[in-house]
Amino acid sequence: MVATEKSVGLKQDVVQEEPTIVLQNLIRAEATLMEEKKKLVTLREKLNLKVKREIKSKKSNIQKLRAEISDLKFDCDKLSKSLVAGDSSK
Repeated sequence: MVATEKSVGLKQDVVQEEPTIVLQNLIRAEATLMEEKKKLVTLREKLNLKVKREIKSKKSNIQKLRAEISDLKFDCDKLSKSLVAGDSSK
């Protein structure tokens, strides 16, 4: 029953609190949340930019690797043909 009396006392304190104090606290809480939102929006934008740069980098790297692989296949094919031609001349 003591807990109930305490909770009633707390509710009365909140009700009796000065409206201007409540308003000031709400304004501060709102400002804090707006600042946090602003920081998170900025962070999201930075992370999106980093992701886009990483995607661009990976695509470029893949294109380079494909070109290198194509060149290597061509060289290997050329060398293989020259070996076959060399074997048939024996």
